Amino acid sequence: MIALAAMLLGGLTAYPAAGQAAAGQPQGTLVVSPASVSFGSVPLGTTKSETMQLKNTGTTSVTISSAAISGKGFQLHGITTPLVLAGGKTTDITLSYAPTVTGYVAGTVSIVSNAENKTLTMTASGTGVTATRTITATPTSVSFGSLLLDSSKTLPVELKNTGNSNVTLSGVTISGTGITISAGVSGSTIAPGQTKTVDVTFAPNAAGSVSGSVKVASNATNSPVTIGVTGDAVATAHSVALNWSPSSSSGVMGYYVYRAIGTGGYTRLETSPVSGLSYTDTTVVSGTTYLYAVTAVDALGIESNYSAAVSATIP
Repeated sequence: MIALAAMLLGGLTAYPAAGQAAAGQPQGTLVVSPASVSFGSVPLGTTKSETMQLKNTGTTSVTISSAAISGKGFQLHGITTPLVLAGGKTTDITLSYAPTVTGYVAGTVSIVSNAENKTLTMTASGTGVTATRTITATPTSVSFGSLLLDSSKTLPVELKNTGNSNVTLSGVTISGTGITISAGVSGSTIAPGQTKTVDVTFAPNAAGSVSGSVKVASNATNSPVTIGVTGDAVATAHSVALNWSPSSSSGVMGYYVYRAIGTGGYTRLETSPVSGLSYTDTTVVSGTTYLYAVTAVDALGIESNYSAAVSATIP
């Protein structure tokens, strides 16, 4: 019996446990991508994050025993130790930077494991900057011209965050009869460099001129931003019908119609030439006298002199 036991012991063979390297065989190797992270300028009070991929490039499992980070404002997320990473497998980790002071900060992330490269080191950097919040409106004012009573017209205004931190719109104050804006402005947030469209509508319900404003309050330093609004409400529709003889010049492709109010200078009524020999001005206002003149224009955009002027007084 003793000889038999000795023979059995002599025949024993040791095998490595599944997922572990045998004695003398190398462990896996950890690599991270990217190996360094630069957050650039980050405003105080905000957080910027970067996702990195941690990979075991070997064929045997690696056990990560600890993960440490240095540098004020940096934090590591998505990794709980101990963590076993099988051969060829990956896991995502997240590095964030939330500065509490202004200035440049550098840091490191150290991951300790039983891999061949027992300590894997990543570098991080960022600069804390003072938060700025400013809003600009484009255009800064809107003019609706003349509108008939019980009609309406809408014009867009772009609010842009020209600072480096989020701006939250907190309220809207409107002055002027018949002026409204689109819903969803108050409570919305505009990220740095982004815009929000505010639709301003004029729907007059009483005749006369309106001069008002739309003021948008926010946490921006230049709050509130003010948008001027003007318009005229016309009780009755009037128009002036114009017609003229064709130009005797060759190469004429159309005509521009000009209008002046009182003794003021001429203003072109349309951006494109009128192709025919007539035009109707529907933007006139009661109690106003207008002067009209026409020019001929060729394909090169060269205009003739003004025609003789005609006047029209709107009742």
